[in-house]
Amino acid sequence: MRGKRAPKRASWLGNARDSRILRAVVARAAAAWIRFVWRTTRWRRVGTAHRVAVLATGGPVIAAFWHGRLFFSPLWGAEGRRTFAMISNNRDGALIAATAERCGIEPIRGSSADPRKPGKRKGGADAYQAAAEALAGSHVVAVTPDGPRGPRMRAQPGVAVLSARFRAPVAPIVFSTRRGRLARSWDRFLIPLPFDSGVMLYGPPIPPPEGDDAEAIEAHRLAIEAALNALTAEADAMVGRTPVDPDPPA
Repeated sequence: MRGKRAPKRASWLGNARDSRILRAVVARAAAAWIRFVWRTTRWRRVGTAHRVAVLATGGPVIAAFWHGRLFFSPLWGAEGRRTFAMISNNRDGALIAATAERCGIEPIRGSSADPRKPGKRKGGADAYQAAAEALAGSHVVAVTPDGPRGPRMRAQPGVAVLSARFRAPVAPIVFSTRRGRLARSWDRFLIPLPFDSGVMLYGPPIPPPEGDDAEAIEAHRLAIEAALNALTAEADAMVGRTPVDPDPPA
């Protein structure tokens, strides 16, 4: 008779997800690494006037990044403005939230419901309420329209709903680097390397629709998706990288 298989030893990363002390240590190291890669990369910035203009209004702003281009998002805090980020309410999200806090970003924890796990509450309603309060206070809220599960580079309705109901323009933001590595994850996460060259693109802000009915929300969602995809393809082409294709529409 076979004996029971011994449980796998938890990895250091798994321990960091569960331990507040280890999580703080890893978050500090991750924030330092992000800053190091940023400072050693030769950047070409395109569209900075769009960023300046949308922040200068003083009103609410939604900063939109695809999940696969999130590496530098903790550094996007708006000068003189409180910046929040919607981050998945899971173990990985805890590390990301701690890293964002080290960079001055205030995390909002919560995920949309997973239809495969109908009994599991992931804090989506609480996250929506927190994001709504931040936008009502004319703050900046960063979101990943295709997160946390995809489909890759396909916007979910939540960002369009928030934009429409709180009259917040959506500012699309994308980066790409010449030598960065693409992970084999669902989002093809781009991992930049130090001492590289790259581009940071700020697209024209996408204004909220006139109404918030289903037709207006869907048209706005498609506009956000198209803008981010066009910006991503442009950024990759500028550094000579083969563009990442979006998943088929859901």
